[in-house]
Amino acid sequence: MVTRLAQRTSPIAVPAGWVIDASVTMPWFFPDEATPFTEGLLDALGAQEMWAPTLWVFECANVLQSAQRRRRIEARRRAEIAGELSALPVRLDQAAPDFVTLDRLAASHGLSAYDAAYLELALRRALVLVSLDVRLVEAATSLGHSVLTAPAAPKN
Repeated sequence: MVTRLAQRTSPIAVPAGWVIDASVTMPWFFPDEATPFTEGLLDALGAQEMWAPTLWVFECANVLQSAQRRRRIEARRRAEIAGELSALPVRLDQAAPDFVTLDRLAASHGLSAYDAAYLELALRRALVLVSLDVRLVEAATSLGHSVLTAPAAPKN
């Protein structure tokens, strides 16, 4: 079941939490990447339990480092964002997925092992997967798992 945040006004029964990835987190800190969907997620902080694999920390830190190298942000802003990320009420799952499960999910859905880690966490903890990553969303959907993603652009 794919749930679109734009449709959040209708009551839906969802699991007790969400697994978020860097694709929905980092737009909170880069205004040119923010959308109504990502802003809605930011508004949900504290009201909805959010989870991520520990990999999320590395991915977000990498985005910050890359943004500074590309001169999108200055060192001062990079450090501020790192502090803001640390303060987010995101629960980091300390359990590492086993190799076989991670390999199976990645191979059967054409995912990187990194993306498969988000899917594995969502499946294992029965949490809604929240992502803008099309391939990751498609993988979860193909398994019948609940997904929250941005509304698709209208097709002409």
